[in-house]
Amino acid sequence: MKTYLALLLCLIAASAQAQTRIPRIGVLLQEMGRAQSQALKGVSAELKQLGYKERKNLFLDLRNAKGDRSALQTAAKELAATKVDAFFTTGSRATLAATAVTQEIPIVFVHPGDPITAGLIKSAVDSPRNLTGVAAYAAETTEKRLALLKEIIPGLTEIHIFFDANSSFSRDNFARAEAAAKKLAIPLAAHGVKSTDELKTTLSNLSPQAGAAIFQITDDLIESEAEFIFTMSRQKKIPTMFNEESWAINGATAAYGPNYLDMGRRAGKILDLIIKGKSPAALPVERATKFDLTLNYRAAKFIGFELPAPLLKKADKVIR
Repeated sequence: MKTYLALLLCLIAASAQAQTRIPRIGVLLQEMGRAQSQALKGVSAELKQLGYKERKNLFLDLRNAKGDRSALQTAAKELAATKVDAFFTTGSRATLAATAVTQEIPIVFVHPGDPITAGLIKSAVDSPRNLTGVAAYAAETTEKRLALLKEIIPGLTEIHIFFDANSSFSRDNFARAEAAAKKLAIPLAAHGVKSTDELKTTLSNLSPQAGAAIFQITDDLIESEAEFIFTMSRQKKIPTMFNEESWAINGATAAYGPNYLDMGRRAGKILDLIIKGKSPAALPVERATKFDLTLNYRAAKFIGFELPAPLLKKADKVIR
């Protein structure tokens, strides 16, 4: 009888523990840049609004690889080993690191580009059963960014685009920009480079005509030298248009791109559904719907460029 009662009490205790188990979300980041911090802020804010309180009914286990790819893989394995209830990731590298360690644990991502091109999913309706999220499809905003650039520089005479000639991804992005520029009747100067040294030499030797601008496309090689591009743009008095708010904060004249805070909030809604038992397979990848125009008034003034008053009013954010 005593044995039976002891067993019954153990079962009741185990049942109660299972019922009160606090969900854990493994947050896996390649680095903590502006985009990542805003996305994470959005996730946290949305989950709080939905009734979650960290350490009371939800744990967020944050792993920041600080740009170290091997550390990213290790962090993904560690989170999977702790049996988190879901992963939250940003960008390709962190998401791919998570998919490499589990096909069972749900993964919710925030991605600036096209998750199909990035190799995360096969199509909008055919993704791994444990993977979903919010994607911005940034390349599709190329024409919009060019149209905005024409508003920013009414006398736009030419755009200079630098891209990695070794990368098929970069060449595809350039082709998209080339087609958009042709449609908008914007003359384009293409600069395909194969190394950062070649980029620096080409940009240093650039003699832009009046009314010219540098137009950035998504490209790892070029973006790795963003600071050099901003330095040269100041020296050569040439405006720059980039594709994310963080670039404008760091020195670009203008940027138009996804609002990561909003994307994070939407990812938070998805995580809530998963915590409550919804399968990621039943949650299609969502598209970002909020994009922001950021103008760097200080950077424009430094190169002697006057941003049009209507655009300053239209901008979602102005850095002064």
